[in-house]
This record gives sequence, C-alpha cells and structure tokens, in this order.
Amino acid sequence: MENNLDPDSLQSFQIPESFLEKLYEFTGNSSDSSKGFLVCYPDHQGNPMVYCRAGSQIVEMGVRKALEKYLIEIEGVDIPFDINDSDRE
Repeated sequence: MENNLDPDSLQSFQIPESFLEKLYEFTGNSSDSSKGFLVCYPDHQGNPMVYCRAGSQIVEMGVRKALEKYLIEIEGVDIPFDINDSDRE
C-alpha cells in the first residue's frame, strides 16, 4: 500500500475537545474549582501551541506558577556549574 500524503497540504491539527475535556476531568478532585491544566505542544508546522483550562483563577495561577518554576529550573540545567564560583552560595 502506497502512502500518498503530502505533509504541506495537511489541515492544521487541533487536539480534540473531547480529549481536553477528559484531561480536565482527570485533574483536581470532584470540585470543578480544583481542576485545571496547561498543555504546550508544537503544531504540525512547528509553531508553539499553549492551551490552559482551569476551574478557578487560583488554580490557573497555580498551574502557571508551577510552569514558571519548571522553566526556570530547566534553564538552570543548561548553565555550566563552576564549583569555584564565589557568587554561588
């Protein structure tokens, strides 16, 4: 069977709403106000996509803060560590 797909003519992919709804249901506890998530992924053209859904502003802020801390932490992994650096404590 021959594959005749042209990657340049594919429609833009979006994660199905039913999948995102299921993901939302898996988060938090039984209360909607405790549910939430943030998803980052590249689309088929490599463009960054970010989708956030939260049951309350406080959950959204918490998810965003967790992502911020994660990004800062992985940035630090890329920085070389010099044990003789007197600025580090």
